[in-house]
Amino acid sequence: MSRSDKFSNKEKMRRGLSTTTIIGIVVAIVIIVIGAVAAVTLLSHKPSQVVSTTSPSTSQSATSTSPSQVITITYFDDLSPSEANITQKIIIPQFEATHPNIKINYVDESADDIVKSVVELVKSGNVGPVIIGEDNLVIGELLNGNYLMNLTPYVNQILQNVSLIPSMQSLVQYEQKVYHGTYFIPLRANIPLVWYNASLFRQLGLASPPENWSQLLQYAKIIYDKTGVKPIMFQGHGGASTYTELYQWMVQAGGNPFLFNDSGDVLAFEYLYNLSQYFNLEYIHGYWGSYKGLIDGSYYLIDYQWPYIYSVMASEGVNMSNIGFYPGPTGPVNGDHLVGGDVLAIPKGATHIDALIEFAKFLLSPQVQREFIIYLSWPAVNQQAYQNLPSNISSLYKAEEEALQNAFFREPVPWITVWGQIADNVFNQIIVNHAPYSQIPQILSQANKEMYQYLLQNYNVTVAQEYEEGVFGPLYG
Repeated sequence: MSRSDKFSNKEKMRRGLSTTTIIGIVVAIVIIVIGAVAAVTLLSHKPSQVVSTTSPSTSQSATSTSPSQVITITYFDDLSPSEANITQKIIIPQFEATHPNIKINYVDESADDIVKSVVELVKSGNVGPVIIGEDNLVIGELLNGNYLMNLTPYVNQILQNVSLIPSMQSLVQYEQKVYHGTYFIPLRANIPLVWYNASLFRQLGLASPPENWSQLLQYAKIIYDKTGVKPIMFQGHGGASTYTELYQWMVQAGGNPFLFNDSGDVLAFEYLYNLSQYFNLEYIHGYWGSYKGLIDGSYYLIDYQWPYIYSVMASEGVNMSNIGFYPGPTGPVNGDHLVGGDVLAIPKGATHIDALIEFAKFLLSPQVQREFIIYLSWPAVNQQAYQNLPSNISSLYKAEEEALQNAFFREPVPWITVWGQIADNVFNQIIVNHAPYSQIPQILSQANKEMYQYLLQNYNVTVAQEYEEGVFGPLYG
C-alpha cells in the first residue's frame, strides 16, 4: 500500500472482512462521538477489572516466567495517529494496570510493513512475545508463507467470553474451512458509507441523496452546473484505498473484480469513466482519510468513506447536521457493500503464549470493544459491547446497519497486493489518463492476462486456471 503520509500509512479503508446472514441482526455499528467527549472523558475513564495473567506454562511456544519477571509484548498494528494515541494512552494502560508483570511495546506500521516485520522475525528464529493486528486481506500473505501460529489449541480460551457478531463468526468459519485451522481472530470490523454536504443538497432542492448510479451521475451534473465545483471526491491516489473502492464498484455492477474483464467489471469502469468528469481535481490525492473538502466546500460528495470520519469531524467542532451519510447508490445489479476490518494473529515461534492470550482476550473483551466504539468509531466484533450504550446513537448506526444487510468481504488471497497493483495501473490508464472509452474492454482484458501470467509463473497452472474460471471472488455468508 503506497503512502504519502501517516494517514496513508494505514490504507485501511477500512478493509474487507466477512459478512453473512446479517438480515435481522441488530449490530450497533458506530456511536457518535460529539465534540468534547475526548478530553475529560478519556482522562477520567476508569477501567473495569481484568483478570490478571497467570504464569505461562512451559512448552516450545510458551516460555515460563516467574511472577516477578516482567514480560514485554511487542504489539504491531496499523493505526492512524489519533487511533494510535488512544490505543497507547487509554487502552494499553488499562491492561498494564491489571497485569503488572506484562508491558506492551506498541509498534505502528503499515499493513505491508507488518508482513515484512513478521517474516523477518520468524526467519530469525527469535520471535519472542509478539502479537499483531493486521488487515484481514494482507493476512493471507502471512498465511500462505506459513509465518503464523495455528491458534486452534487456544481459540476456545481466547474466545471463551466473546460473542462474535454473525459476520465475524462467518469469517472464522471460512478460515477454518479453507485453512484447516484458526490462524487469526477478528479484532475490528467496518463498512464504508457515502458522505455528502447536506446543506448544499437542501439549498439545491435535492431532497435525498442519489438512490442509484444513474441518479448519482444526474446529481453530479446538477451540482456542477449550479456551483461550478466538480463535486465528487474519489479515493484515487493509488494503493489499497483505490482498489478497495474499485472492488465494490465492480461487484455492484455484477462483476468479479479479481478477473478484471468480465461484463460487470467492464460496465463499472465505463460508468466511472463517465462519472470522473465530475471528480474533484484533487481526487488523485484522495484516500481513506479524505473528508475536509466536505466541510470547506472544495467538494460536496465522497463516494465512499469509512465511518470513523464522523467522530473526527465531530471532535473538530463541525455541525454534523450539515453532513449527510447513507449506504450509497445502488448499482445496476446490486447494492452490496464491502465489509472491512482487522484480525489478531501470533507469528509462528512466538514465546510467552499465555501472556499473548491474556492480551488478546483483553482486546476482545466487552470493555475494550465498547471503548473502540465510543472513542474510535470502530464497530465492535464482540456483541456484548453494544449493550447499554449511551443514548446518543445517531442515524449513523442506522446507515451502517442498512449497509450490512447485503454485504461481502474480499477473499484473502495471498496475491491480493499484486492484484491491487494491476488494478491501480488500470485505474490510471482509464480514469486518470483518460484512455479512449473504446479501449476500456481491451485494457481490462490485458489486466486479466497479466494476473493470469503472474499466477502461472509464481504459483502453478491449477491456481492460474482456477483464477480464470472465477473461483476467487467476493465472499458471502
